[in-house]
Amino acid sequence: MDRDFIGYGRQAPQMIWPEGRRLAVSIGINYEEGAEHSIADDGRHESVGEVMSSVPSHERDIWTESFFEYGSRVGVWRLLDILSEYAVPATFFLCGLAGERNPAVAKVIVDGGHEPSGHGYRGDEFHQMSEEEQKEEIRKCVSTIHTLTGERPVGWFSF
Repeated sequence: MDRDFIGYGRQAPQMIWPEGRRLAVSIGINYEEGAEHSIADDGRHESVGEVMSSVPSHERDIWTESFFEYGSRVGVWRLLDILSEYAVPATFFLCGLAGERNPAVAKVIVDGGHEPSGHGYRGDEFHQMSEEEQKEEIRKCVSTIHTLTGERPVGWFSF
């Protein structure tokens, strides 16, 4: 498929939003905490966080671990409170393992009127998988989210 650098140009489509609104905002939140690579799970730590890790991959990187743990212990709850305060629904790109490790988050996403979307079972990169491995990863993620939330995710965001 060729890339498109032109788009609509000066002939942009005229959008009419519900209730005469002039703006549509889509909020998507990645919830990966607990699904990232770790010494405990993989024998290597996650190399991507706020900054690239300089810790050798076979050693624990406490900084990166704390980055992910903060998200599940504090950050996600703060975001959920803000979304609730302003009655703003969001899409949560949810890793299956992250949901299993903090099922209260998975449940409150749906209970709060937000959409759970698949984001892989683990933080594995799909371009490194065979087609069969990709299908299994999707199946496992979708099944896990459905079990945790009671809803089958219909959206997907790959790594």
